[in-house]
Amino acid sequence: MHDQAAGLRQWAQLNQRTLLLFGAAPEAQLAQQALERWHRQGQRWVGDPARWRVRAVDKYHQDLAQSRWGIWVGNDLGAFERAFNTLSLLHDYGGPGQVLALHSGLPQEGLLSNLREAAQRYLGMRLLLINET
Repeated sequence: MHDQAAGLRQWAQLNQRTLLLFGAAPEAQLAQQALERWHRQGQRWVGDPARWRVRAVDKYHQDLAQSRWGIWVGNDLGAFERAFNTLSLLHDYGGPGQVLALHSGLPQEGLLSNLREAAQRYLGMRLLLINET
């Protein structure tokens, strides 16, 4: 029996973008929602959010050379500490030099800008922030 959808599945896999999210599995769904929100706001680089595969990984993940990394930044009192500790772990394990900050729509002033500055100053890491519209 011939599988007519095999070619379509192969094409979809080749055209899928993977974002490794250094964190817990529930945060991957929140990160996917952030990509969808940015797409609705006109962030053209996102493209079709359905093409993104957000995959939560931990410090034991072997492919630290992967090109697209992100972290989830919460909006509670412990958010800065958790996010900076996550960035520190990535740094300590030889992770990427730049990481996308995914969040629920936080303004850049305050938490996100402080986190970006700390990542650059103490870890030599570039934290990418997306302008919300």
